[in-house]
Amino acid sequence: MKLPLDNNILIILSILFFINIILIYFFSIFGKNINLVDIPNERKTHIGEIPLVGGISIYASFILFFLLIDTTSAHKIIFLTSLIIFSVSLLDDKFNIGIAERLFFQVISCLILIGFGIKIIDIGDYANINIHLGGFGVVLTCITIIAYMNAINFADGLDGLASGYVMNCLFSIILFSYLNNNTSNLEPLYFLIIVLSGFILSNHGFLLPKTFLGDCGSNSLGFLISCYLIYFTLPDNRYFHPILTLWAAPMPTFDFLTVFTKRIIAGNNPFKPDRIHIHYLLINSNFPNKFIPILLVITSFICSISGYLIFYYLGALHSFIFFLFLFFIYLFISITINSTIKKNS
Repeated sequence: MKLPLDNNILIILSILFFINIILIYFFSIFGKNINLVDIPNERKTHIGEIPLVGGISIYASFILFFLLIDTTSAHKIIFLTSLIIFSVSLLDDKFNIGIAERLFFQVISCLILIGFGIKIIDIGDYANINIHLGGFGVVLTCITIIAYMNAINFADGLDGLASGYVMNCLFSIILFSYLNNNTSNLEPLYFLIIVLSGFILSNHGFLLPKTFLGDCGSNSLGFLISCYLIYFTLPDNRYFHPILTLWAAPMPTFDFLTVFTKRIIAGNNPFKPDRIHIHYLLINSNFPNKFIPILLVITSFICSISGYLIFYYLGALHSFIFFLFLFFIYLFISITINSTIKKNS
């Protein structure tokens, strides 16, 4: 029998948090035994072989959440569909499958969600004009979800960075919802914040075995938060204006667009890993590694709040223009740092 969402939810979530801690210990041992580990190479400078089981422990805990807590059908659909991404990404962690195969299953997952009505239908009101997208909404839904997945995956290069960006998104969705007087149906987001807190401790090796998210973690979390952004801005379930989805986690979005553009201009595969992300550029600029995730995540939070304030006081159109303005500043900074590194090398 599933438990209703009542005043005992905090107790239930606390219990699940401690279960997640136990799962981290278990899967860290399991990952080493089956050689599911991240090995240092020319792009990765960590010390030792680190188990790629952070995502597994999070998802195992998430399964318990859905088994114990009675949630809406939409939350269940999002979670069950995300299991496709999780499974394929887990195979990629272990066997390094091809980009085409991964992209195929990403598109299939998007189409399943769209079939259940979880898709971008409009982008909100601008000067009292609601912009409906029609059939293009299907295309934009696929692009948005796949882009968010890759944005979080791209950021998974320093301890705490990808998980910090996901935290940024979850907190933003909750904050935007509360500011718009919508406070129900947010329990899966609370739970993700709690289990991510446990993972962040593990990711830094603080009191827990050190683990990494792995592609199964970063891709699945990217999938989940993109789906939640779409779900909470559906016309019949609108917790906040769609323009605010841009401000839920701006820094990974800026970095994804910048890196994607640079790779295409250079004639490189836009999905092939390299070291032109902002965190790698800061590393190559001799910025202390341990402070880079803190700097970038705090900057992302500040941008989120700033974007909301522009929206609240000036409206959706001004908020979008401000987003473009910050993106071009980010692009300029990224190019400048990259040029400086090349001159000094």
